[in-house]
This record gives sequence, C-alpha cells and structure tokens, in this order.
Amino acid sequence: MCHQRLDKTTTARNGVCDRPACQTRKRVQDTAALVKSVEDADAQAAAIAKTRTQRVIKQAAAEIGHPDLRTIATGRAPYIDLPIIPLPEPHRIAFETHLKTVIDKSFDAADDPDDLPRPDEDPDYATRRKDEQPEPFVYNAACIACQGDCCTLGGDRHGFLTEETMHYIRWTHPTKSRDDILEMYRSYYPEASTKNSCVYHGAQGCTLPRHLRADICNTFQCPSRRALIANHARKPRNGAVVAGLSEDHADDPSAGAQYLRVVSVSASNEVRVHSHLKLPALRPRKTPT
Repeated sequence: MCHQRLDKTTTARNGVCDRPACQTRKRVQDTAALVKSVEDADAQAAAIAKTRTQRVIKQAAAEIGHPDLRTIATGRAPYIDLPIIPLPEPHRIAFETHLKTVIDKSFDAADDPDDLPRPDEDPDYATRRKDEQPEPFVYNAACIACQGDCCTLGGDRHGFLTEETMHYIRWTHPTKSRDDILEMYRSYYPEASTKNSCVYHGAQGCTLPRHLRADICNTFQCPSRRALIANHARKPRNGAVVAGLSEDHADDPSAGAQYLRVVSVSASNEVRVHSHLKLPALRPRKTPT
C-alpha cells in the first residue's frame, strides 16, 4: 500500500503492514469490493427476473389491448404470498387501543385545536399537505402485484399513527371529537385485509385516504413503485402491467412455478389479476467456454 520497506518494528496484518494509512486503505478496498459484489449480484438477479417475466408481462398487456410494450408502463415488484382474510378481532382491538391512546394524547395536549402549535409554524405540516395529495391509481399496480411487502411493517406498528398524526387530523377536522376521529378511522377498514399486516392493507392496497395516513405511508416509495412511476411518466396514457416475482423464484426453475402474480391496471383504473399466467421455465445460464 505505502511502498515502504518493512522494518523490525512493522508487522503485517490482513495482508498489509500495520501502518494506519495502509490499514485504512485496505478497509476501503475491502468495502468497495464487497459493495461491488452485492451490486453485481443484484444486477444479475434483476436481469434473470426481467428475462423470466418478459413474456407474461407482454401477454397481460395484450389482454388489456396493448400488445406493444412501448405504449404501456410496465414494471416488476417483489411478491409476497399472504392470504387476504377478515380482520381478526384481536388485531382490530390492538389497533383501536393504540389509536385511542394517540387520540387521547392529542386532546390531552390541547382540547381545542387552536391551542395546538399553529400549522403554519410546523415545517413538517406543509410537507405533509403536499405528500397527501392524490396520486394516480395506476401506481398501485406495483403494490397489488407485490401484495404490499412494506405495508406489513404497519401490522404491529398500528399503521405508524402517532400523536403528531392526530394533531394534523385535528387541524384539518377542527370540529371532530375524540369519538368522531375514532369512528372516522373505523369506517375505512377493508372487508378483508392482508394477514398479519396493517389493518388497512386491503387487496388493492391501502384503504385509508392519504390525508388520514401517517406521514411515512405517503412519503415512502419502494424501488419498484418508484421505477413504475418513472416508467408511467414516459407512457402515461394506457395504464400499467406489473409482474410480482418472489425473490426466491430461481429455486424452482421449472415452468409454472408458483412465484408469480401479474397485475394490470387500465387507463380507467380497472384492476385485473392475471392468475392464469404462469412463469416460464428458467433458462439455464450459459457457461463461458
């Protein structure tokens, strides 16, 4: 590393001398090599997923009237296979217990919303108001295909709702009482929700309006959703098709492996789950000669 001759006071460690500069450079090189190996593995996995899902994406697009993929937004997402079930009573009770707690904390801080810190003095409020604006429903194609992997984090975190969230709600609904706010949140339970996930995690994504969600639920966009948004911006008129593919799909290279969920959302927001589409066989990788 330093090109200096070793002497009697210098020892070797991790293949280089123990001078601080050399050890630091060694750690930097090792970290860079590790990062590159991870990036290479991710790129390879993405290429395999693209190859394996290209045909089913094209077929789903053709089924909704767009055989030319240059005219419709497409994407890929992870796929988690979780059942949609009626909301279990213990899960509902745990959520409402938390919800009542954060509502009470807001009212205990100030019974009158005018006595809370002013919204225009809260720098986060302007950001929240911007983020809670409606988004095109077509973006949910990524979430429906995936089944909402990130939303499962809201299960034991009770939708990430906090006392601060309730402050925001009370600023925009100043006449609502504690019970009014509780009933408002109750009214948005889906008929069935994803097992062990957020209570609002329905079959087509979040059933809670954006203005009632926790901040993170509006601001966070997973890589798959970000990619779809960018692709849709280039092809905005004809909906989208997304293939949800399990990360371990390569464990079963056979045709018809159960690791796939293809979803289309038309320009008129009609959702179709193309459950008849199956994964093709995974082509064996070519070995360099």
